[in-house]
Amino acid sequence: MRGDSAGGLAYDGHVEDDRPFEDDNEPLDEEEREALEQDLVDVQVLREILGPKGLRGTVFYCPDCEEDHFLTWELLEGNLRELIDAGESPIHEPAFDPNPDEYVPWDYARGFLDGYESFEREELGEVTVRLVMELESRGLRAEQVAKVLSSVGLELPEADEPGGGPSLN
Repeated sequence: MRGDSAGGLAYDGHVEDDRPFEDDNEPLDEEEREALEQDLVDVQVLREILGPKGLRGTVFYCPDCEEDHFLTWELLEGNLRELIDAGESPIHEPAFDPNPDEYVPWDYARGFLDGYESFEREELGEVTVRLVMELESRGLRAEQVAKVLSSVGLELPEADEPGGGPSLN
């Protein structure tokens, strides 16, 4: 039985849907599960990339409570894991006195990640090709070039990558 709500408004007995979240408890289909698993990977990568830059997490606008919710990367990861495992996310509460400068909107974070991954695939490949060519022009042998690249976390580009892979001597 409901009485007065916390806001002091009396319950009028009118309920449009007494089980508003019933449909939300349906099992995840394969496409939804894959999308959530990709989001989980994205959160882990974003934490690694943006965390050291002082960004603690992301901010979402919650239409239910009409407030922004500030979620640390760890909390967001936990929520996604629970959603994947249990089919529902835990009850959420707004963060207590968060610093908005330490959070980015989810759309911004995803856009940043897309740009970051694009740089790795395209521009970094082109930089690697130029580096290989420069090292070869300085007389380094193929094994030496490969060792230099490996020491800085780069791999020899394949011939079919953007910019084409140089032929090592």
